[in-house]
Amino acid sequence: MQWSDFDAGEYYKINYVSVLPEDAQIIQCASKFLIEACGPPSALKRAVDVGAGTNLYPSLLMIPWAERIVLTEYASDNIDWLRKNVATAPGGWPWRPFWEVVADLPCYRAVGDPRRRLADAHEVRMQSIFDLPERTWDLGSMFFVADGMTTDEAEFELAVRKFLAALLPGSPFLMAFMEGSRGYVVRGKRFPSVKITPRSLDALLANLPVTGTSVLRTDNSVRALRSGYDAMLLVTGFVAIELG
Repeated sequence: MQWSDFDAGEYYKINYVSVLPEDAQIIQCASKFLIEACGPPSALKRAVDVGAGTNLYPSLLMIPWAERIVLTEYASDNIDWLRKNVATAPGGWPWRPFWEVVADLPCYRAVGDPRRRLADAHEVRMQSIFDLPERTWDLGSMFFVADGMTTDEAEFELAVRKFLAALLPGSPFLMAFMEGSRGYVVRGKRFPSVKITPRSLDALLANLPVTGTSVLRTDNSVRALRSGYDAMLLVTGFVAIELG
């Protein structure tokens, strides 16, 4: 796959110009998990959003607990987009509606200026998921990455394992996938995807070094239509603590 052909601006326009109902469901579920898993943000964590792309809401979900947050990316156009759009700039903030979903929740309401907080705390890093350093971060997210870069199930599983291996034992994590994806098109170019089902995801989780996992399947009866898949699947949990 030639990721140099990926049009980040077009992908953003397709997916994140507004808060679609399924995104709101994911944000609500993920924020509840993080509030319970992380507690009051007294000891700030080192966080990572793997394959951030043009989606800033995973980083915003983690920002109350993040002293520093690394946004990794592989596609050059996504790198350029992040460098132009994460840092504070004049004008309106298009991610305000996403933040408003959590703004009144515990931990989140203590963040006075989420835009400035993310601008000050973030680092954009060009890095393949397969080259992530092991046992580096205390908190992590990976949204629509492992399943949206290949049709090979073994490569997909390896990418998930590499993400989890980059987190310290006991770390909370968020992972999101597209159920039943048949690939996706950005400005006339088709990009690959692994076809995931709730059953196949459960089987994968049973063989991963994770604990306390929960899976949310978005309710498609209330969502605005995005073609090419059946639902979104959000996995929350903790990296297993090794014994011995």
